[in-house]
Amino acid sequence: MNVMRRLKSIASGRSSVSDPGGDSSIKRVKVDQEVDQNVTGESQSFERCASGVERTIASTSMRTAASSSHVSSIAITGKSDCDELPKEMHEMKIRDEKADTHDDKDMEATFISGNGTETGQIIATTIGGRNGEPKQTISYMAERVVGTGSFGVVFQAKCLETGESFAIKKVLQDKRYKNRELQIMRLLNHPNVVQLKHCFYSTTEKDGVYLNLVLEYVPETVYRVSRQYVRMNQHVPIIYVQLYTYQICRSLNYMHSVIGVCHRDIKPQNLLVNPHTHQLKLCDFGSAKKLVPGEPNISYICSRYYRAPELIFGASVYTTAIDMWSVGCVLSELLLGQPLFPGETGIDQMVEIIKILGTPTREEIKCMNPNYTEFKFPPIKAQPWHKVFYQRMPPEAMDLVSRLLQYSPNLRCTALEACAHPFFDDLRLPNASLPNSQPLPPLFDFTPQELASASPELCQRLIPEHAISKSPKQ
Repeated sequence: MNVMRRLKSIASGRSSVSDPGGDSSIKRVKVDQEVDQNVTGESQSFERCASGVERTIASTSMRTAASSSHVSSIAITGKSDCDELPKEMHEMKIRDEKADTHDDKDMEATFISGNGTETGQIIATTIGGRNGEPKQTISYMAERVVGTGSFGVVFQAKCLETGESFAIKKVLQDKRYKNRELQIMRLLNHPNVVQLKHCFYSTTEKDGVYLNLVLEYVPETVYRVSRQYVRMNQHVPIIYVQLYTYQICRSLNYMHSVIGVCHRDIKPQNLLVNPHTHQLKLCDFGSAKKLVPGEPNISYICSRYYRAPELIFGASVYTTAIDMWSVGCVLSELLLGQPLFPGETGIDQMVEIIKILGTPTREEIKCMNPNYTEFKFPPIKAQPWHKVFYQRMPPEAMDLVSRLLQYSPNLRCTALEACAHPFFDDLRLPNASLPNSQPLPPLFDFTPQELASASPELCQRLIPEHAISKSPKQ
């Protein structure tokens, strides 16, 4: 059934909109099976689209699907059945960065120590050598694969010299596409962003050059935490929903305002969590980009359930507001225990959004994509948020969702404004703590750069009095 037929069915009342996430329970079952989407499969579904929105997205996706296919989640999912490393790592050569250049041509090559690809393989490389310092050999013992995708593989490794665990993300360097991940990660330094420890290049005779990013290891993800509660037939405690969402917004304020980078793939699998402290770290910058005003970007970006509507409408000029839409989707999923907009295809995604937010107005469509000229949508009323969140829900949570899930990108609240929202007031109480009475992770240690765009009133909302003496702003 094409998009127009489905919307007309909903508008006429023949299809129920009481289920906020889909047409039937069957779609809910499929949600868990679509954690890591197949870009090729989705682009093929676009080819079958017939008119209106479908034609627009089809043409956009076919131009850009290839350039997006290598950009997938590096979610550290901890698959217990993945113990062996990929075969292409066999006899893999290592190319270290030279001290004074980042040019791939100037990498010197060494070799992996060990012949096998099984757990226990040792990867030896060197770091240092800058500013007159001597080079230092670092050896990583591969322990297990913790994530795979079209991008490559992520495996857990232990540094033999220190005993510290790391996550190593190994990404194929395709010369046809520009890879910005390393240059962006070199800029990042924030408590809510995963830290790049080291990087090296590796080569194989068969598969070419791989970039290996050595990252701090964080054992859980927001996705896995959420699914654990779902399996127990429980909802994520509100304190954790507040903590995770606040830290996502804080990391994005840093990304957007300080670094000037849009993440473009915010989803639960890309949000790492320390299960003991509940500190959150944003990861996977394979889709991230500095957005230059007026410069076109691909619209076929971001994982489907969390994709902003302007992207579905084929917008090539967009802002960091696409990340804030994704935050609204993640927050809704934590509150509901399931994705709010579980579209089975890119087109179906728009149907799911319209079922909740109603039909976008002509003005809203122009705000999302001024070049879009098709406005033939049947009128569908927006659902009240208290009906979408059908169980008892804090009104502040629903208010924040409503401020994030706006059709018009310029009406969505910014990341810093979101941090100041009343939904997070509980975190600002002097006696706020984790359920086990342990202290909350650092939340208010803003740097002057993070608060550069904030008004005095906003700063007052952001930093509670008991934390003022600890804030660099004061």
